[in-house]
Amino acid sequence: MATIFYERFDLDPVQVSDVSRLVGARVFHEASCPAMRQHGLFMCGVGMPDGPCDIERIDAPFHVLIVILSGIAELYEGNRRWLVNPGQFGVLPARGHRGYRRIGDVPMRHAWLLLEDDERWNVLERNHAWVGNTEHGARLFDAVSLFQREAQLSNEGAHDALVPQTLEIVSRQLERMLDLGGKRPEHEQALLQLLGDIRREPGADWSVPALCRRVGLGSTQLYRLCLRRYGRAPAQLVFDTRMQLAHDWLLDGKRVAEVATALGYQEIASFSRRFSSHFGCAPSRMIKGKQ
Repeated sequence: MATIFYERFDLDPVQVSDVSRLVGARVFHEASCPAMRQHGLFMCGVGMPDGPCDIERIDAPFHVLIVILSGIAELYEGNRRWLVNPGQFGVLPARGHRGYRRIGDVPMRHAWLLLEDDERWNVLERNHAWVGNTEHGARLFDAVSLFQREAQLSNEGAHDALVPQTLEIVSRQLERMLDLGGKRPEHEQALLQLLGDIRREPGADWSVPALCRRVGLGSTQLYRLCLRRYGRAPAQLVFDTRMQLAHDWLLDGKRVAEVATALGYQEIASFSRRFSSHFGCAPSRMIKGKQ
């Protein structure tokens, strides 16, 4: 990505600190998540300004996408203007001299993303700014918000932060909104299907050889794919999925023995040790805490 471009921000400093949150791909961003680059993301965030909010860029090497949930945004490019209302998204394609601002009196609740100028986002490339309709704005907003919070936890040293998982959710919600879901490579599609199967049958045989057979890759290729997409080795992905299911089931009131059996553990003690190591809390204590 080119590093020389012009940016102008007209923002209320109080609004920025109180209602805006972001995560970026560079280590000096607050919060930061370098793995974003593997998904074609440079930065993303959420905000709800009710004061000045005007952002202008010249020759930016990334696409800007904003999704409006409340209030109104105005895209501008020279003398041209486009309104972005709730239920719509606006795009400022890479390069050019373009910007957007909040207009009206209603707070502008929105999510925004800076997308790398690469082949994945060719659908966004047009000669001018443009506006589209979407039913997925709230989902994308929630996904970006959750991802930012998990990235913040990770930056603070939390060992159980769900950064790869929430980053994947952001990527998939964005693909859904832009109707790109069917354009992933074949093996990535197979891996997504596989992860869904693991959630549905967590007690089945999900050894690495079994995973390789399902996806149609060798162990080294599968390892690289999982690491690139989720930041986890295949076996760790299976373990993380099982532990998250265990967490949810225990909070729903299932007994420890019932959860251990459903996840394929032959010994309750073995399950309890793994759960305690992962969450820092014994499964029995989680049930008591809920009660």
